[in-house]
Amino acid sequence: MKAALLGFFAVGLACAAPAHAGLFGAGNTVQAFYYNGKFASPEGEFPVGAVTSDPASLVSEVNYQQGAADISLISIGDTTITITNMASGFPYCFVNTPGTACVDVIDGFDFLFTGEDILGASASIASASGMLPVSGTFQGNTHLGLQLISPNEIRVDLTGDLPLLDDSLILDLTFAAPPPPPPPPGVPEPATLALLALGLVGLGFSRHKRHPNQPTH
Repeated sequence: MKAALLGFFAVGLACAAPAHAGLFGAGNTVQAFYYNGKFASPEGEFPVGAVTSDPASLVSEVNYQQGAADISLISIGDTTITITNMASGFPYCFVNTPGTACVDVIDGFDFLFTGEDILGASASIASASGMLPVSGTFQGNTHLGLQLISPNEIRVDLTGDLPLLDDSLILDLTFAAPPPPPPPPGVPEPATLALLALGLVGLGFSRHKRHPNQPTH
């Protein structure tokens, strides 16, 4: 009887465990764009890693290579986005001479997701200082740094950044924990299991009182 009860409780705990919360999932997708000039479409918008902006499946990690010269590498994991500078000696800027200030109006990325609602995005402390999102006024333009535009869109402004080769910006994403899935048909709810256990304990106690001299096994 004790083994059966333990089995019931194990099933109840398994049913109550939170489901997965992250970008990966069947049917989930991502689209990545690089913006040079302004955050608008079609002006300044360039698909990242391909000649089209077709959504990429997010059943596992997605990796992009930006530009023919591998200007940056982008890796989208379950709960992170990593942007790594691959341009030796250049700031994060398309219109520029190495070692001088960036003259671009906007340089940044936009990520569009389907399938999961993102609650927050922040730059990890492991990010390189030369790759942090830019906020404030630069080159006479206002920049808003890292933005969660909606639960399915993240925008990163890197205008004027001066990263070294292999410097990375790592974005940590947070999600709402989904409710636990319902138990399979025929499996009692945890509350029902608790009541059943109390009933069985009470039944055993009643039988013990009714036969005080009966030897126990």
